[in-house]
Formats: sequence, structure tokens, C-alpha cells
Amino acid sequence: MSTTDSTAPTPEQLAFVEDFALVLERMGLVRMTGRAAGWLLISDPPEQTFGQIADALQASKGSISSALKILVTMRWVDKISKPGDRRDYYSIRPGILPELTRQQSGMYTDLTTMTARGLALFDDPNGTQAARVRDMHEFFVWMGKELPALIDRWYAEQRP
Repeated sequence: MSTTDSTAPTPEQLAFVEDFALVLERMGLVRMTGRAAGWLLISDPPEQTFGQIADALQASKGSISSALKILVTMRWVDKISKPGDRRDYYSIRPGILPELTRQQSGMYTDLTTMTARGLALFDDPNGTQAARVRDMHEFFVWMGKELPALIDRWYAEQRP
């Protein structure tokens, strides 16, 4: 379906957008941010103007503006302009999730350092009192080692 004409999104498309938004909301994002991302995943054409997004989602300009600002800042969405056109276009960045996951894998170093500090608070870091912190620490250490290799494997499997 093309949003360059006045065709409204189908009920199935809107259901996908809403379900996608609910998943992202459970991850801590505002629901409208998830709706905008969900719409950009399925829109035709993939590059949408602000107005096309607002029309498709039947949302206020303020909520769309906030959602797009968040998505652009998070680097999930590219904001581009086209020669001779004063409008901005938004689209999901190709390959963004593995890229962001690789960047975020560095957080496991910080989490490992923090939980190591927590373990140091206990007389016996291997004892039962330290078990909660130790479980997290061991998981963060493991993720810090495994996630970069997992992303490398993803890229290797995606290459032709």
C-alpha cells in the first residue's frame, strides 16, 4: 500500500503497529515511539514524511514529533531530505539492530565492574548472602564475552 495517496492503513497493518508498540513499551519506550517505529517497518514507501506518519497513525503532531525525535536520537530512524523537496523523510535504518546491539554490548563491561563492586561488599563473595549479586555478575561477564561473538556470527551468516 502506498501512503503517497490517501489510502488508509489496513486494520491488519494497524494491529501490527499497535502490537509492535506494546512490545517496545514493555521495553521502556513510549507507546507512540513504538507506533512510529512499527509503521516505518511496514510502510510503503519506506521513506515517510512527517505528515504521512501522522496521517497513518491518526496521531497529533506533537506526539509524532516527540516519537520521531526519540527514534532519530536512538539512531533507529534516519531523517533525510530530498533535493527540491522541503519536507523531511523518515525511514528505519537498515541493519540498525545488530549495530546498536554491538554498541550496547559495552554496557556489560560497566555492569561487570558495578557488580564486582557489589561482590566486594560481602565478607564471602561466594556465600549465600552474595548469591544475588554473584548471579548477575556472572551473567554480565558471560554476556560481555558472548555478545560480540554472537553479533560477528550474525554478520557472517548474513553475507552472501
